[in-house]
Amino acid sequence: MGSYAHNTGTFIGKGGTEIFFQNWCVDKPKGILVIAHGVGEHSGRYGAIINELQGGRISVYALDHRGHGRSGGKRGHVDSFMDYVNDLKLFINIIQEENENVSIILLGHSMGGVIACKYALFYSDDISGLVLSSPAFIPSVEIPAWKKRLGAFFSHYLPRISMPTGLDPKQLSHDRDVVEAYENDHLVHDLVSAKWYTEFFKSCEECLNRARELRLPLFVFHGKEDTIIDRRGSEKIHKDASSLNKKLYLFDGLYHETMNEIDNKDVLQTVARWIIKLFNAKKTAKHAKKKARNKPIKKIVKKISYKGSPKKGR
Repeated sequence: MGSYAHNTGTFIGKGGTEIFFQNWCVDKPKGILVIAHGVGEHSGRYGAIINELQGGRISVYALDHRGHGRSGGKRGHVDSFMDYVNDLKLFINIIQEENENVSIILLGHSMGGVIACKYALFYSDDISGLVLSSPAFIPSVEIPAWKKRLGAFFSHYLPRISMPTGLDPKQLSHDRDVVEAYENDHLVHDLVSAKWYTEFFKSCEECLNRARELRLPLFVFHGKEDTIIDRRGSEKIHKDASSLNKKLYLFDGLYHETMNEIDNKDVLQTVARWIIKLFNAKKTAKHAKKKARNKPIKKIVKKISYKGSPKKGR
């Protein structure tokens, strides 16, 4: 990744699960981007946006969610969706300890968009901005009621039983190289558990219902030709959010992974520009605040004059 220093490591998440992470760091960053990936994939698939941010003095951190990539845990299983959020909380705590007073923006793609949104609802003070890439709030294919009931049954009685996601890799991107790399990636899987299924949809509903609680700077983008996730979820979260600084971009002709499309230049430049602009604004605000705090305070001394001799107390 060029001028970046690339590092990998692990930390222990809830229940003793080992969580893998990696970072691409610069000296004295003016901001940090944290990435939460989508279902079945991993942190190593975000090279496009990382490269686009080169030269902007921004460090990038990304983890593999439990049950994904190089992290521990049963593939595609989670006891509670908050386990993802709590792992991310531990990760961001580590980042904050290593980078004192550096602003953090959280980017979540697809399922990671749901995790990132939920994180913002619970821990908004940790981050300075929220970026949602094709967030998976509403699936493009409506799930029949009988399948939902069956999923709820298995979630209760056989929570760890696995089922295929049904995701078609060819609908991720028009770029054949991206699709082939995904299909041949040994860290990618297509399984989710019955418990994951119910926890995921419960979290999607929660995020949409609580969107008005979002007050952070918000950037949402989605491909108009996405056949995996319905862009109406992105439109709703943007519309309902209370954020004063919020943007929605819908890109013509693009599939689910807009940042990995053949014609991704406009996407990457638009996303990177917003991130860099927000970090610059945060840095300017911090500098102004520090300057005001260090400004000498002139003491005002009130002169009291007496007419005649001051009265003595009795």
